[in-house]
Amino acid sequence: MNLYQRLSYTALNFPTSAAGMPIFIFVLPFYADDLGLGLSLVGVIFFLGRFTDILTDPVMGLLIDKFPSSWGKHKHWILLSAPIFMFATFLIFLPQTSSPSWIYFFIGLFLLYLAFTLSTITQLSWATFLAPDYDDRTRLLTLREFMALLGMFSVIAIPAIVEINDPSLQAKVNAIGIFVLFCIPLITMNSLWNTPDSFSAPDQEKSENSFKNFIALFSNKMLIRIVTAAVLIAFCMSLNGALYLIWMEVVIELPEYSSRLMLIYYVVSVFGLLIWRHLSLKTSKHFAAGISCVYAIIILSIGFIGYWYIKDLTTVQKLIGVGTFIVLYGFSFSGPLPLINAMTADISDKLSFEAGENISGTVFSFLTTLTKIGFALAAVVPYLILELYWGFDISLGTSNTESSKMAIYYIYTFVPIISYSIASYLLFTHSLGREDHKKIKSKLNNNAL
Repeated sequence: MNLYQRLSYTALNFPTSAAGMPIFIFVLPFYADDLGLGLSLVGVIFFLGRFTDILTDPVMGLLIDKFPSSWGKHKHWILLSAPIFMFATFLIFLPQTSSPSWIYFFIGLFLLYLAFTLSTITQLSWATFLAPDYDDRTRLLTLREFMALLGMFSVIAIPAIVEINDPSLQAKVNAIGIFVLFCIPLITMNSLWNTPDSFSAPDQEKSENSFKNFIALFSNKMLIRIVTAAVLIAFCMSLNGALYLIWMEVVIELPEYSSRLMLIYYVVSVFGLLIWRHLSLKTSKHFAAGISCVYAIIILSIGFIGYWYIKDLTTVQKLIGVGTFIVLYGFSFSGPLPLINAMTADISDKLSFEAGENISGTVFSFLTTLTKIGFALAAVVPYLILELYWGFDISLGTSNTESSKMAIYYIYTFVPIISYSIASYLLFTHSLGREDHKKIKSKLNNNAL
């Protein structure tokens, strides 16, 4: 693949991230507060939307492996996702009513995540064909993550610009929606036109075992370890995103700086991506991913302790302290998940060889199915706990009780520390390295799967 082909393929992750990240940070608070659905109801709706989406992941993986087209194994699924993606974006980001029902919000979320399923699983399965080499796969999937970061950067920059003239959350959400709607068709058509695809037809007899292949993955200890780490990391990232605006307003009491600090966070994460990619190429994927988790633990621990020293400082002093924390934490954001995707692709090669057929779609659907559980729980659980147990009311802002404020503080920092700790252990003890993968690829090439 030449550079432009790589960019065309990885650019598919740009609109997905541009739409996905604001769901946690802007859309959920927008529907909860501005549109009056309430924090706990929004959390439950989000969980239901993600839960139904989870059910579609195994089906999508099976379809990718079993039903190629004349365009190849992957392109038609990407094309199918585009109109669903656009319609869902319109519903969620540009609601046509000021008081939408929970059904309206649920339908929008379901369609959005269905489009994500079609696109994301297809992209990851596609990577096993586009980058068969151990290190080249890391390069390609970190470039894909770079495109995701650009998407996140864009939709953080947009609110920062919009709030100059209109600080309302609705204006920010609407502007993000228009931007994503513009990007989807342009990037999709360019990627389909310029990216090569696999045209190998599946063995129909073997494909009949596709569902059995999916179920069998639950007993594969190597894959389960990596997927568990991915679930824990996804939970941490989603938790921080879902609580960020609330944390900045209620705990830190610097809501006017939230968009700009978040913008800095994602700029820093680009440099973090380069660091973790370089470390992976010099050592291994699982070691680099484990170190990135340890780094996150250290920074979160500093933030956990540091809050007690900055909470009573002046606005400028507090901004310096919080800004430093966000900058340092930003380096960890881009480390684990792209490397885990590359590790899963390596495991997919091993499992494909053992199964006697290419089951990359099934393997990645297994990864995304369980990872989405982490994303979903991170939104619904803290929202429910804060509102039902601690009595937190999002409309009261800083007027909430001190105990509910402290609950946000502990959930935002201490819970991720525990999750990252478990994930780092699972990553450090992963056993499939560079030389092992080279042997597997040699066997696969000889069998021409």
